[in-house]
Amino acid sequence: MSGLGTGFDHPATEAVAAIAAGLAGLRAANLWSLPTAELGHLVVQAEVLARQLCAIQVELTAQAEKSGVAQREGAVSLAAFLRARADVAPRVTRARLQLHTALSNRELTREAFAGGVISQTGAEAVCEALDSLPAEVPARLITPVEHLLVEAAAQEGTAAVTRRAIEIAHRFAPDELARREARASEQDRFNLTLRPDGGISFRGHYGVETAASVLPVLNAFAAPHPAVDGIPDLRDAERRYADAFLHICTLAGTDPAAPRHRGEPPHVNVTISYDALRGEPGQPPGVLDHGAPISAETARMWACDAKIIPLVLGANSEPLDIGRASRIWPPSIARAITTRDGGCVIPGCDRPPSWTRIHHLRFWAAGGQTSLDNGALVCETHHNHVHKHGWTIRIRDGLPWVTPPAWIDPTRTPRLHSRFKNRQLEEP
Repeated sequence: MSGLGTGFDHPATEAVAAIAAGLAGLRAANLWSLPTAELGHLVVQAEVLARQLCAIQVELTAQAEKSGVAQREGAVSLAAFLRARADVAPRVTRARLQLHTALSNRELTREAFAGGVISQTGAEAVCEALDSLPAEVPARLITPVEHLLVEAAAQEGTAAVTRRAIEIAHRFAPDELARREARASEQDRFNLTLRPDGGISFRGHYGVETAASVLPVLNAFAAPHPAVDGIPDLRDAERRYADAFLHICTLAGTDPAAPRHRGEPPHVNVTISYDALRGEPGQPPGVLDHGAPISAETARMWACDAKIIPLVLGANSEPLDIGRASRIWPPSIARAITTRDGGCVIPGCDRPPSWTRIHHLRFWAAGGQTSLDNGALVCETHHNHVHKHGWTIRIRDGLPWVTPPAWIDPTRTPRLHSRFKNRQLEEP
């Protein structure tokens, strides 16, 4: 086969053509007819081939840079040329060139990458780990360490490479590792961006010291909820951690030691007309302090929480009720409800009182009273379900009975949490 515009055959050109032909044959094959064992082998082999091809891309990119491909084609750089001709992100081109340079004196890593034993990410991790080893590591151990790190990348992944390198660094230079940790902690960042729609986005990172404090708390709050009526917690990990962060912030806002603003603890102000809060059509939405609009449905749900202070206005914008200044749930009633319920009252939920809020059974916005018979403990997730998914709670004989929506129970039979049934068994 003739080279691409070169006028002569070249093994590399012929090899690429053979790969293309092989891929065309693979695409045309009926994969459904493969035996399961053979399919498993083929999936793994395809990953190995992809890694080998990735290693070739690194070599080709480096050679193209060295040979001046960009200059010949009139491009300002090889990254610009590949972006225009092959939709390769410039950062990808730069990463390939950096890795090629790093591999120039890492023979074991280069061979493992070329053979598909480790991925590009693995090769980058090994090179970075070797370059960051403290000077106290004896030169005679560099090759054995490289072998160990390549093996870790192949068998356990890139995270293991970093961990093994840290262990080695601590063995020979514990003070240097401590200094690295201190430098990493100095780089702790948490960037919060307010979006035009009123939402927020986060970006940042923590060093190992901060992560050691943050992770146990987040992990505890982000654990999946127990199944209810055989339905498991369907939230993915990202949603569970988002809910966990919200719950931690909510609890922090109730801490008496929390910082105060203008003499008040952390709270949310919602400015909304009384008619909108009652659900009358044709009304404007509520407005938060930072100007973002909020629906009346959300305002009604928030109004259940003693830590949310609604600012309700009449037709002429005169204040009608500023959060019932004595707080929506006085401590005496809150303690009575907490003692009675002992946690979230939704059957199957085991969230303790500290993970719950007091919900107005007849919504506060609809005239519900702040009383023992009109409140029940619900966790954050089930509070949302009560407001949006058809669950209802009513006090009967002094206990909260829960009625699920019809899609869970077509008969809509009221249910009682098992903790109340246990108490009934104990009664004489």
